[in-house]
Amino acid sequence: MGEESGWRGWLYAVLIKKHSHVQAASWVAALWMLWHLPAFAFNESYQKMGWGVIGWVISLFYGSVLLGWLFLKSGSVIPLIIWHGVFDLITASDHLPDLVPAVISGVVIMQGIYLIGKPSW
Repeated sequence: MGEESGWRGWLYAVLIKKHSHVQAASWVAALWMLWHLPAFAFNESYQKMGWGVIGWVISLFYGSVLLGWLFLKSGSVIPLIIWHGVFDLITASDHLPDLVPAVISGVVIMQGIYLIGKPSW
């Protein structure tokens, strides 16, 4: 809950006043990556990523684009908190096949690519 309140509810909202949607999302994604770096010290699924960390970085960027769009369209952080919670629940579940996080991240990347290609939000 705190992540989206801070990332989109405050930081993205400030950045979007001075930057384009993609630039604001890029700044948020860069800080989001730094925020998650400590997890590599203790989280087994992060530690097992290996070269998959490249896909993680790409999905964080496009996830930032998607959530920035959702914030602008909804005007609220509530849908973002729900989205992020469901995403984490699905991608971090020990009860789903390992392919599920990759597929979900791929969908997020495709949505982000689509949104970047839209002329206006």
